[in-house]
Amino acid sequence: MGRGRQKAKQQKIARKLKYLTTDTDYDELAKELGAQEPGSGSFDPFADIEAKYSHDVDSEDETAADAQSVSSAAEDDLDEYAKWAAEAAAKATSGEMPVTKATPKPHKPIPMPMPSALKPKKQD
Repeated sequence: MGRGRQKAKQQKIARKLKYLTTDTDYDELAKELGAQEPGSGSFDPFADIEAKYSHDVDSEDETAADAQSVSSAAEDDLDEYAKWAAEAAAKATSGEMPVTKATPKPHKPIPMPMPSALKPKKQD
């Protein structure tokens, strides 16, 4: 119950800290940001990844051939499945597959407990 009040109080304090504090020295901040080592300001974060995979871009002919072989393998798999599906459908419609009819089994009644107050009393 008190969690909502606590959360609202935290949000109020956070807003005060975010918007109402003006004690930031922007001149010092500019000096700190400007005093970075040369070359580290415009560092490309993707340079390592680009160097790692640049050999893939150079061999476009190989990738095209690989793509064709992968697509032909996928087509072969699809053809095999289509062939199997057609055979299965033909068997199902021609009556080649044995049809077994399940015979219903009689169910036993579930014994239900009866309260002693409702049981018929035996008179001897």
